[in-house]
Amino acid sequence: MSGTRAESGERPVDLAVVTGATGGIGAAACAALSESGHAVLAHYGTRTDRARELQRSVEAQGGRCHLVSSDLGTDEGVGTVVRRVRQLLEQQYPRYRLRVLVNNAAKLLSPSFADTAPGDFDAYFAVNAKAPFFLSQQLVELMPAGGSVVNLSSASAHFSSPGDIAYAMSKAAIESLTKNMAEAVAARGIRVNAVIPGFTQNGHPGFEIPAVLEYMSSFSVLGGVSEPETVAAAIAFLASDAAKRTTGALLDVTGGSILGARGSRAHSMKDLL
Repeated sequence: MSGTRAESGERPVDLAVVTGATGGIGAAACAALSESGHAVLAHYGTRTDRARELQRSVEAQGGRCHLVSSDLGTDEGVGTVVRRVRQLLEQQYPRYRLRVLVNNAAKLLSPSFADTAPGDFDAYFAVNAKAPFFLSQQLVELMPAGGSVVNLSSASAHFSSPGDIAYAMSKAAIESLTKNMAEAVAARGIRVNAVIPGFTQNGHPGFEIPAVLEYMSSFSVLGGVSEPETVAAAIAFLASDAAKRTTGALLDVTGGSILGARGSRAHSMKDLL
C-alpha cells in the first residue's frame, strides 16, 4: 500500500499527516487515524527501524502508511514534509485529499532556567513551535474545507516548570498558535484545536522506576499516568466530523494535572532519571 500506483477510479481517501510518529503518542495517533479510515503519512526523525515497524503494523491492519524522515529543527526539514505531501497528493495518489495535520513532534526535557543556553532555547522553539507554525501555514493551503489541524500541547504550559522551562514555554506558544490560527483559517472551513496531555507512557525506561512514576503520578488528581492510546483518542476526536463545531479549543487529557499544585515536589524529572 506504500507503493506508487495511482488510485484512479476509487473514492477519495483522507490523508492524515502525523509528525513525531515513532514516539508513543505519535504511533498511537497513526493507529487511531488509520482505524478511522485515514491514510497516514508518518513523519519521523532518525528512528528508521521504528518507523518501518509502525508502517508494517498499520498495513497489517489493512491501513495505508507512508513515511517521511526529516529534521523539523530546520527549515529544510519542514520543506521535506511539505514536498512529500505534495508528492502523494499530486503524483502518486491523486484520490488522496489532505484532511488532517497532527503537530506532535517535540523536543522533551529541556535544561533548567539557570542552565538554558541560547542554542538550547533556539533548538526547542525550532522543533516545538516554529515547525508546527510553518507546517500548518503551508499544509492548510492543500486542505479542503473540513480539514483539521490538531496540535499537541502539554500540562507543563499550565503550571510553573522552571526545571523544564524552554519546553514549557514552547508548549505555551503552541496553545497561542492554536487559538490565533483557528480564527485565521476559519473562513476556509478548517478547524484548529489542541490536545493537552499530562505525563504519558512513551516507553522511556524512566516509567519503570518507582520514584519517577510516583513523581509523575503526583501531578494528576486521578493518579497514575496516561496511556498513549488515550491521548490518541482525543486527537482522533478533534480530527473527526464529530468535532465539526469545535475550533480554537484546548482538550485537557491530563487527568486533572492542571487543576492546581498537588503537594510539594522537591525534584524535577531529570533529577530522578
